Amino acid sequence: MKRLTDQATSRLTDHPMNLPSKIYLHRRRQERLHRAQMPAWQKLLGVAAIALFVFITLTVTATASVAAVAGGVYYYFTRNLPDPSAIVTKQENFETVKIYDRTGKVLLYESIDPRPFRGDRTYVTLDQISPYLINATVALEDRSFWENPGINLRGIGRAFVQNLQGGAIQGASSITQQLVKNVIIPPEERYQRSYTRKIKEMLMALKITQKYDKTQILEWYLNNNFYGNFSYGIESAAQTYFGKPAKDLNLAEAAMLAALPQFPGLNPIQAPEDAKRRQRKVLQAMVEAGYITQEQADEAYAQELDVRESALERFDNDIAPHFALYVLDQLKKEFNTPEDPYFIWRNGLTVRTTLDVDIQHYVTCVARQRVAHLAHEDPTIPGCPDLDPEPFLQSGKHSKIDHNVSNAAVVVLDPKTGEILSMLGSLDYNNREIDGEVNIALADRQPGSSFKPITYLTGFSQGLTAATVAWDVRQVFPDAVEPYTPENYDRKYHGPVPLRVALQRSYNIPAVWVMSQVGVKNVVNMAHRLGVTSLNKDYYGLSLTLGGGEVKLLDMAYVFATFANMGVMKGEPVLPQDLRPGYRTLDPVAILEVKDREGNIVKEYEGPQEQRVISEQLGYLLDNVLSDPRPRPPAFGTFAQYLELPDRPIIAKTGTTNDFRDGWTLGASPQYAVGVWVGNADNTPMESTSGSVGASPIFHDIMAYLHKDKPVEKWEEPDGFVRRTVCYESGLLATDICPRRYTEIFIDGTEPKEYDNFWQVFEVNKLNGKLATPYTPPDLVERRVYPVFPPVAKDWAQEQAELGKIQLPPTEYDDTFGPVFTDEEVAIAKPAPFSYIKGQVEIWGNARSGDFRLYQLHFGQGLQPQTWTQIGPDHYNQVDKGVLEYWDVSGLSGPYTLRLSVVENSGNVRQVAIPITVDNTPPTVVLSTPENGKVYVKEDDEWVNINALATDDWAMDRVVFYLDDTPLITTTVSPYSAKWTITMSDTVPTLDMEPITARVPITQPDGTVTYEQRPISTVEADPDDPNRIILTATNGFGIIHDTKGYTETHVIKAVAYDVAGNKAESQPVRIFVIHKEGKGPKPRGQEGRLPDLDDPTRYALRPIVSWNERHL
Repeated sequence: MKRLTDQATSRLTDHPMNLPSKIYLHRRRQERLHRAQMPAWQKLLGVAAIALFVFITLTVTATASVAAVAGGVYYYFTRNLPDPSAIVTKQENFETVKIYDRTGKVLLYESIDPRPFRGDRTYVTLDQISPYLINATVALEDRSFWENPGINLRGIGRAFVQNLQGGAIQGASSITQQLVKNVIIPPEERYQRSYTRKIKEMLMALKITQKYDKTQILEWYLNNNFYGNFSYGIESAAQTYFGKPAKDLNLAEAAMLAALPQFPGLNPIQAPEDAKRRQRKVLQAMVEAGYITQEQADEAYAQELDVRESALERFDNDIAPHFALYVLDQLKKEFNTPEDPYFIWRNGLTVRTTLDVDIQHYVTCVARQRVAHLAHEDPTIPGCPDLDPEPFLQSGKHSKIDHNVSNAAVVVLDPKTGEILSMLGSLDYNNREIDGEVNIALADRQPGSSFKPITYLTGFSQGLTAATVAWDVRQVFPDAVEPYTPENYDRKYHGPVPLRVALQRSYNIPAVWVMSQVGVKNVVNMAHRLGVTSLNKDYYGLSLTLGGGEVKLLDMAYVFATFANMGVMKGEPVLPQDLRPGYRTLDPVAILEVKDREGNIVKEYEGPQEQRVISEQLGYLLDNVLSDPRPRPPAFGTFAQYLELPDRPIIAKTGTTNDFRDGWTLGASPQYAVGVWVGNADNTPMESTSGSVGASPIFHDIMAYLHKDKPVEKWEEPDGFVRRTVCYESGLLATDICPRRYTEIFIDGTEPKEYDNFWQVFEVNKLNGKLATPYTPPDLVERRVYPVFPPVAKDWAQEQAELGKIQLPPTEYDDTFGPVFTDEEVAIAKPAPFSYIKGQVEIWGNARSGDFRLYQLHFGQGLQPQTWTQIGPDHYNQVDKGVLEYWDVSGLSGPYTLRLSVVENSGNVRQVAIPITVDNTPPTVVLSTPENGKVYVKEDDEWVNINALATDDWAMDRVVFYLDDTPLITTTVSPYSAKWTITMSDTVPTLDMEPITARVPITQPDGTVTYEQRPISTVEADPDDPNRIILTATNGFGIIHDTKGYTETHVIKAVAYDVAGNKAESQPVRIFVIHKEGKGPKPRGQEGRLPDLDDPTRYALRPIVSWNERHL
C-alpha cells in the first residue's frame, strides 16, 4: 500500500483525533495499577459479592425469608437502572461523512467525527461482517455468548476461583455486559473499578438479553467497539488496517482485529509485534472453541498480512483532496449549528458532489506536467497523457532559465449550472515542500491584469465604448497616498489606443485611466456583484485595476462564468449567514445530493437559480472584446495562441503580479469557465514567468480537452446594438481625412455623434511650412492634414516627432508676408499679443506715416486700462521693421495692455494695442518623489519614478529633470514626472585608481568659453572606516564599497520654467542604488551581504552642489 512520509506518521501519532486511543490506554493502565494495589481480601470480597448476587438473581426463591433478602438486594441494585431499551436510545449516532464524485461511485474523502470517544465509523449489519470476525470475537470475549443469559457464568466462576488462589482479579464480562458498559455507562465511569457498577452491568445485560435477540446484541457490540486509530466499529477497523470492508476479512485478519477492543493501542500499525502476539491468542481461542482446527490456526498465523502503513492512508485520496475539504466545509456551514455542531457526523451524511473525475484527472495531469516543463523536466506520470514541452521552452530566453515554479491551481466550472467540475488546489496535497495542503483555489492572491475586465466592464456600464480612446503615454494620476505613475509590461508607450485594443493587449496605463474615469469604488462594487467575495478594505488605489487587491481563483472563475452567460450568474443561493449587502447572492455549486445514514435525502440540487448581474448588452460587448484575437499578437506574440481555440470563440485574460509572484489565466466559452494560477504558495517570486508563460499553456490544454467533440457554441448578439465607422485615434465618426478607419459595435445610445477632430486640415506656406496668414500669397498656400494631440500626449507626440515617426502641425505663423513686412504703417510685431514677458523687453514694430510727426508707447494695467503710463520719450523718427523701445517691466506683474500711438502733423492719432502679461516671479518646484536617502534595489525596483510639484502664478512652460547634473527628460505635461531606468556602472573604486576626467567648459576673462579635460572625481577612504572606499564625482554621482556591499549614489533635481522664461530649481535629493543579494560586485573581503543603509546620508562625504558651482 502507499507509504506515507515519517512526518505524516508522526502527525497521526500526535493528532488530537487520536485522543480516544490515548485516553483508553491511560485508563487501562490506571485500572491495572489499581488492581495491583487492591488488598487480596478486598478482591475476594468483591468477587464473592458478585457471585452471591448472581446466585440470588438466578435461583428460584424457596422461602419467604430468602425471597425477602433477594428482593431487598435486587431492589438496591436496580432502583436507578434505565429501561433495557436504553441500549437502543443511548447508542451514539455517528458515522464518517462520505464525499463522492458526481456519479456517486468514486469516494473522494471520508471525514471522521472529531469529538472525543467518537471517530471513524460506518454502521453495518451482522450479515455484512465476516463470520471469521464474529467467531473470533465470541471465542475471545465470551465463548458462551450464544447460550448465556447475558452474563458469563462460567467466567464469573473462573474469576472467583482465580481470586481464591490469589491471582489477578478477573472481570469475566460478557459481550452483552461490555455493550452495556460501552453504551449505557457514562464515559467517566466506564473505567472505574467498582463492584456496584459491575453488578449493574450484569443486571442490564440480563434484561437486554431477555428483550433483544443475540444477533442484534452482537451487531450492536461490533459497531460500538473502539479498535484504535479513530476506528469505531468493525467496518471502520477493517478499512483502517486492511483497506477492505468487514465482510471480506479473512481468518488471519479477523483474528488480529478481534483482539483490539481489549487493547486498541496494540494494533498492527502502531504495535505490529504485539498485534501479532495477540493474534495467536485469538486463533488459539478459536481452536479451543471449535471454530477452526489447529492447522487452520497455524496457517492463518503464518499468513503475511497486507497492513496499511498509516491510519491516515485510508483518508488519502489524490483525486481531489482540496475539493473534498471544500465540500466538507460547505456541509459544516449548511448543516451544523451551534445547537447541533456535529450534525453531519451524527447523521452519517453521504454526499454526491459536482466533481467530474475524468476532468479532474486530466487537469491534474496537465498542471503537473506543464509546471515540470518550466523546470526543464519531462516526467512520465502514470495514467496521464504524455505532453511535449512547449516550443518556447526549447529555444531562446526561456530555454536557459529555471522558472522557479513549484505549484499550480485550477478551477473548472459549468457556466450553465454554476457547478464546480474540477478544483485543483495544489499540485500535490501531501507535499509539504510546496505547502501542498494550502488550497490556492480559495486563497487570496493578487490577480494581476486578469482583473482588468471588471474595470473595463464598469467603464462600459458608464458609457465608455470599445472605441473610446485612452492615451497610452506617461501619465501621473492623482492617488490618495502619492501620485501614481503606471508603466506597461513592455515598458513602452503606445499613444492613442481604443479600449478594445488596450484590453486585449493588456496595456496598463489605459486600464488605470479607465479606473480613474469610473471611480475605484464603482469598480469594487462591480467586482462584488460579479462574484468577488474579497476586496473588503476601506480603500483601494488605482493599482487595483492592475491586480493590486487580493481575490480567490474560485471567485474569478465564477466571474468569468457569469461573463460566459452574458451577465447571468447561475448557482445556488448564498447561505443566509454569509449574505452581505452589495455582494453576490449566488454561489458556485459543489453538492448535488446529501443523504443521511438511513438513506433519506437531506438536500438535493434541482438546478441553478439565476440572477442577471449586468445587462445582456453589456455582457455581449465584453465577450465580443475579450474573444477578439486580432489585437493580441503585437503584445503577446506567439503566446497569443494559448488564449484561443481554432474552431470556436473563447474569452481569455492573463495576469501577472509584481516580481512574477503570481501568473493567472482566466477564460470561458458558453460551455466551460476555467481559471488557472501558477506560482509558489510561499509567495516567493518566479523567474520571468508571466501568466502567458506559466498559466496560459495549462489553460489552453484544458480548454482544448473540454471542448473536444463538443458542438460549437457562440455568443449571439442581442438587440440593442449599432455599428459605426470610427477613426482609430479618436473613436469619433470617421472623416475623409482619417487614415485609420474601422467599424465598431456600440450599445445603442453610446455610439459617437461627433466627427473626428484628431486629424485636422491646416493651411501652410508650402515653401517654409509655416501656418499661412491672410498675407500669404494664395499660390503658396497648401492644405495639409496633421494630427492634433491632446495636452496629456504633448510630450509623447514631441518624442515621436523627433524620432521621425509623426509630423506635428506647425506652430509658427508665416512671417514672410506678415504685417511687419508689409506696408502696415502702425504695428507692434514683438512681443506678440497675449504673450508673457519679464525683465527688459524689446518692442519691435512699425511706426510710419506720410504725415508723421512722432510716436509714443504707453502701457496700462488690465485689458481696458483707465490710466496709461508712457514708456520712454516721444520719438520723432519713423521706424520700419525695427526696435521701437526698450521696456523695463521688472517692477510690474499681471495683465497689461501695450499701446503704440503715431501722431501725425494734422493732429490725427493712429493707434494699435495688444494684451500681454508681465511675469517676473519664478515658479516654485519641489521634488515629491523620490525622498532623500531612499534606497533602490536594481534587480527589484527596475526604475526610479521622479515627480515634481511645479506651479506658477501665471503659466508653466516645462520642467527639466536632472540626474547627476545631466538633463534626463523635459516634460511639459502636468503633473510633471520622469522615469529613470536604473543602471549601475559596477566600477569598484580603489585608492590608486585614475580619476575620472571630462571635458569641462572654462569661462575666460573676456567672456569667451574654452574647454579643458579635467578630473571630476576623487577616491578616498572613509576616515571612520578605512575599509570603506568612496568615489565622489563633482556632479553628485558616487560609489561606496565596503565590507557590507557595493552602492552607487545619484543626485536628482528638477528645474522649472514658466512661459515668461523665469526658472526655479528644486532642492536636490540623493538616492542610493544597490544590487540584489548575490548580484553585482562582491563586498570587500566578505560574501553576500548588503550595505546597512539605516542612515544612508552619512556616506555622502561631499555636500550636494551643482557642477556649475564647482567649476564656473
